[in-house]
Amino acid sequence: MTNSFDEGMTPLTELADVILRVARELDPQGPRGVAGVVALTGSEALILRCIHRNPGCCASDVSSTTAIARSNVSVALRSLEGHGLIRRHRDEHDGRTSRLFVTDKADRNLERLRAHWSRRLTEALGGDTGGVEQARALLSSIDEGLHQTQQ
Repeated sequence: MTNSFDEGMTPLTELADVILRVARELDPQGPRGVAGVVALTGSEALILRCIHRNPGCCASDVSSTTAIARSNVSVALRSLEGHGLIRRHRDEHDGRTSRLFVTDKADRNLERLRAHWSRRLTEALGGDTGGVEQARALLSSIDEGLHQTQQ
């Protein structure tokens, strides 16, 4: 007997459902959190990831890359700065602009988080990581495609 949730499920909707469940399990503030990791909102985590990948970017770069409104980026940047995870440097060519960089604390936070993810996924897979590269490639392709359709 199927329930109403299962009706109409397709391989793609099942994939989306699995992605959401896995994300919940890996969420550092989720049911199996990570000790010693600074608690961040989803927007703060996305913005910090953007700055990690693009050191020296400015707030407008972050806004366009993450598709988060500039005013919300500003609020999140103040919070990240308050947590000691980012620092701002005045742009030497344009004093009105601040360049954004992560701190050593942010790097340590990311190391703890990555160790947690690696441990949880390795445990979940029973140590068999043979299909990880294929899964990563598929999810990366989905991620890229979703970002392209938003532009």
